[in-house]
Amino acid sequence: MVGLYRTFAAPLTDEMLFAWHTMLTKGRRDLKSIGRYRTGAEPIEVVSGSLHAPKAHFEAPPSSKVAREMARFVKWFNRTAPSGSAPLPALTRAGMAHLYFESIHPFEDGNAPYRPWSLSGPSVKSC
Repeated sequence: MVGLYRTFAAPLTDEMLFAWHTMLTKGRRDLKSIGRYRTGAEPIEVVSGSLHAPKAHFEAPPSSKVAREMARFVKWFNRTAPSGSAPLPALTRAGMAHLYFESIHPFEDGNAPYRPWSLSGPSVKSC
């Protein structure tokens, strides 16, 4: 994650996210898509309840739409940066970035490694 701090002022790109994903998932053999957006056919859902009666509360966009949704996210993220055309206050931007990123759920591994970035990255980039 040193790269995050070295490039905190640089505009966010897919390549930056892919490099971080590759680093964060290094050594994992249970993933099909490392260093790229998810490609699986199975839906990504937020589910609760028992195994015999699960309740889906949210379903992320299908893999076929992730690249397009992430392009929109990256554009929004860069536009709302302190030097962007529509800057947002740091905490507002951090909260919105976290919700936006998690809603797209771009990586197959649950996106947990990105949670610290999605909460602090926008704040750091806003300073």
